[in-house]
Amino acid sequence: MTKVIIFYNPRKENAPSKAQALAEALKNRGINVLSKKTEDNTKDWGVLKGDESLVVVLGGDGTFLLTSNQVLHYEIPLLGVNFGHLGFLSEYGDISMQDLADEIADANYSIESRTVLKAQMNNSSEIYYALNDIAVNRSLTANLLHIDLYIDNHLLHSFRSDGIVISTPTGSTAYALSAGGAVMDPNIRAFQIVPIAAHSLNSRPQVVSDEQVIKLVAKDTNKNFYLQADGHNLVECQPETHITLSKAEKYLKLAKLNKTNKSFYQILRDKMKWGAINN
Repeated sequence: MTKVIIFYNPRKENAPSKAQALAEALKNRGINVLSKKTEDNTKDWGVLKGDESLVVVLGGDGTFLLTSNQVLHYEIPLLGVNFGHLGFLSEYGDISMQDLADEIADANYSIESRTVLKAQMNNSSEIYYALNDIAVNRSLTANLLHIDLYIDNHLLHSFRSDGIVISTPTGSTAYALSAGGAVMDPNIRAFQIVPIAAHSLNSRPQVVSDEQVIKLVAKDTNKNFYLQADGHNLVECQPETHITLSKAEKYLKLAKLNKTNKSFYQILRDKMKWGAINN
């Protein structure tokens, strides 16, 4: 362990001071540390060089998702410390910064590879990456969004809905779950397609292999609509835009402390409070 970058959300209470405490504790262990606040965009923040051993992010899941865009192409492990609410991606909100520094310095963590989704429109060279999901939503002036769904160029369904969510297994506990999708084990190699408030009883969530290519074809000829990756960077799309979604070439390396050693199902039960008894 030679170099660690700390990103912190300046709007989270105590995150700046915790970042400073963690940086000092890591320096005392002989590690080169740089601490920076997060920015409000997914463009390159110009901080990472590619030689970092680990990136630590202090914030909630939203901060973690924002930072994931920074590390993806460098394939640097990302460890989240939760200062938010639910915290599926950012855990360890109750650990002291000294204990966290010791775990990092001693490399007491394991790496999980998480599938990343990418999307590209037929009228743009921009590529959008998402660890959780990519959502396509109607405009405020449109009654419904009419989308044809293709799997490997085979027409599967024509949706009329408020929108549609394409989710990775990691993102199945986020927007897709709220829209009526299923919880997926993060080790499943698949994507989930979930319509939002579909105007048909036979429009149901669909799970497809992450080796398949998903294409969304907007059928409306006079209404713009929106694409959003991981809840950031709302992109306005022109009528009749085609969106192609597939698995990204690289995986997100998620660092998890060995000290806690909680399984996905333990975390899921704790966060969702399943099995809790209300007195």
